[in-house]
Amino acid sequence: MPRFIVFITLYFLLIGTAVSQQTTVLRGVVRDSVSGMFLRGATVRLDSGKTGAITNKNGEFRLKLGEGAHTVQISMIGYRAQRLNVNTKDVRRGDTLTLTILLAEAASSTADVVVYAEDPAVRLMRKVLERKRRLADSLNTYSYTLYTKFDASTDTATAGRTSGRGDTTTISIFESYSKGYFAKPDRYYNEIIQRRQTANIPPEANIVAFGTTINCYDDFVTFFTEQIATPFHPDAIDYYDFAITGTINEDDSLKITRLSVKPKGGFRKLFEGVIDIDERNLVPVNAVLTPNRAVQLPFDATIQFEQTFQREKNFVLPLYMRIRSNVQANLWFLFSARLDINIETLVYDVSVNPTLDEGIFERRRTEVSKQADKFDTTFWAEKSVMQLRPEEAAAYRQIEESLESEDSSVSAGLFNQLFGWIPRTLAYFSRPPFTGFDDIFRYNRVHGAYLGLGARTDVEFISDALQASAKAGYGFADKRIYGEAGLHYFLDTNRKYGVNLTGYRRLQRRDNPYIVVPTTITTFSLLSKSDYGDYYYNNGFEASVEAGFGQIRFIRRDVFARPTNLRLFFRREFHETANVNTQWAIFGGDRSFRENPPVQRGIMQSVGFEAGYQFNPYRRIANFGVGVAVEHSSPAVGSQEFDFTAATLSLNLRTRTLALMRLDVRANAGYIHGNAPPQRFFSLESAVSGLAADAVFRSMGVKEFSGDAFASVSLEHNFGEVIPGLLRIPNIASFGIEFIGIARTGWTRFRPETIAQESAMNRPLLSSTDATSSRVFTELGLGINRLLLFFRIDITARLTQRNAPQFLLSFSGATL
Repeated sequence: MPRFIVFITLYFLLIGTAVSQQTTVLRGVVRDSVSGMFLRGATVRLDSGKTGAITNKNGEFRLKLGEGAHTVQISMIGYRAQRLNVNTKDVRRGDTLTLTILLAEAASSTADVVVYAEDPAVRLMRKVLERKRRLADSLNTYSYTLYTKFDASTDTATAGRTSGRGDTTTISIFESYSKGYFAKPDRYYNEIIQRRQTANIPPEANIVAFGTTINCYDDFVTFFTEQIATPFHPDAIDYYDFAITGTINEDDSLKITRLSVKPKGGFRKLFEGVIDIDERNLVPVNAVLTPNRAVQLPFDATIQFEQTFQREKNFVLPLYMRIRSNVQANLWFLFSARLDINIETLVYDVSVNPTLDEGIFERRRTEVSKQADKFDTTFWAEKSVMQLRPEEAAAYRQIEESLESEDSSVSAGLFNQLFGWIPRTLAYFSRPPFTGFDDIFRYNRVHGAYLGLGARTDVEFISDALQASAKAGYGFADKRIYGEAGLHYFLDTNRKYGVNLTGYRRLQRRDNPYIVVPTTITTFSLLSKSDYGDYYYNNGFEASVEAGFGQIRFIRRDVFARPTNLRLFFRREFHETANVNTQWAIFGGDRSFRENPPVQRGIMQSVGFEAGYQFNPYRRIANFGVGVAVEHSSPAVGSQEFDFTAATLSLNLRTRTLALMRLDVRANAGYIHGNAPPQRFFSLESAVSGLAADAVFRSMGVKEFSGDAFASVSLEHNFGEVIPGLLRIPNIASFGIEFIGIARTGWTRFRPETIAQESAMNRPLLSSTDATSSRVFTELGLGINRLLLFFRIDITARLTQRNAPQFLLSFSGATL
């Protein structure tokens, strides 16, 4: 498998489709009137503003015209705009009109030296920003069609083949047309209606269709999780130095002023480059920008961001965008590769302030229509708005041929011939309708090796609103069959509301299953007998109703959820203790797995609810989020053997402190009232074998402290790079090291009634912090973040339950 795949975390973006029943094709070439040079990037638009195209490297464009007379405008920065009258009645329907357009250079001048009380560039930008503020209320919704092209190329050694263009070989191309919608303040929805990609990319990977979300006329633009204040930010005058470098007169009534843009200082994440301003309408025409040194890009990548805007009287919208990026990755002698990314988007068929169905913003930001993968030759032949460059067209054919050729290095490698089926099979079972590798194989100290399969699919032959799921497997150590079957019925077309019925025979986690996931447990159990989980057998069923609010968000792999949700449930389950049934591990030696704590045996019948506001238990999805869960079991709800109420609260907060610094707060608390069963005890979550999840205690032992009540707080202050660009270490952290200050404290307690209950049942009582002389657990530490982009190392000092501070080193994924 080519090494460049490591980089394809770079994907993001964009665009759409046009329609016309009876149309004429207008083809043309745009050249410089003096030199005859082809002009790339010229804008060709109908005066209606609804249809447009951008010329390619060879100056070529293609445009669809409806019946009747049209005025076509051809424009490009630095050239005088030209208008042509075209009437399709002059040709037979379906024929092609071919034109050659010669653009003359516009009159230009450098900035005159005039003394003002305020710099003229600053004064102009004040007017532009004021104009933007006034326009804010004029644009509430819009719809558009979007074309997006993403192509990636690399050096021939990494690609494993050559395309005959020196040391540059195209390795993948994505194209899509989508229909897009926007509503204030930042709601987007795109539906891909046609897509195509090179043969080495599966169709489901082609979801590049969110181009208008990258708009430098907005206050911020985000690249690789880096939020960059644009030259049109409300405080841009304080952030940037502006200077007039020249003027361009496209025609007698239009004056374009070019401004250079430079950051004031290096401690904010900003751009530098040039912007062109329409002085009459006080709106941007074009921008060419590059992130400054404070922006931490992976592997010290370079990015040039170019955007052209639609110039209308009462609104400003992106028209054309191009992002060019170069990544040079050198990881010592192990890995050296170059990746060049080129992304181009074109917006057309724009409708401003239409009435939109609010329901479309309840879906995922990008969805794929059912016809998108049914390749429509006519669509791509007739509706193309941006022609492929010759090398891009050739790449489609070359990649397909290299995959089919037995002599190709891509397909003929010995490793690929012998073992290539393994990653292909795993990839196949990791995609829908299958539920992932964790349901195929996992390993722990109770069931040992587990083999099974899970699937989830819509049951369309019964109802579009019905979804079914099933899982089945076998644990070889406990010789037990596991299974699960469920039906989910959605009550509305946007799937916001639903009812669910699930029956199961599970090995259930009694600790928080979202902190240390099954893949991590499998890895450390197999390698070193470090099983983080605590388990019990759980046979029963659950019936629930649920409601979700807000646009569906990506959480992880194939997990999507709404940011705000409410779920009500009824459960009837039989619980019993699970014992340790295996002591095998690859490097376990004479070590033993730790004992699995016992639970209270019996039938638990309970009711409860789970609610979240901008909250998901897997990861932080907003700067503020809160989650609450309550479960009640008692004779009043039909449970004769259990009588308790358990409640938990989780809170996430992220806030800026200084320009490049932020504070992350995680707070959790829980309380059990009544006769707390051991399977509902809380535990403070920790690292396992030196590997830590987000916001857990890094110097605490696994399951060291538990209780029937608990509280914990984690504070992490990210100081950023301190001095941007100073500590950028080649091969290790060329994109910048961040320093994170850490403080965490936790408390657990068992009530006297719980202690007496456990003693009466001859169950060993777990440790709590309240029973120690310190009463709480506290640690302080320093994190070094973004090593090799994806990793973080923490040095943590345990300050309690020890006579002297105890220092530990731990590893985790980078905090982004």
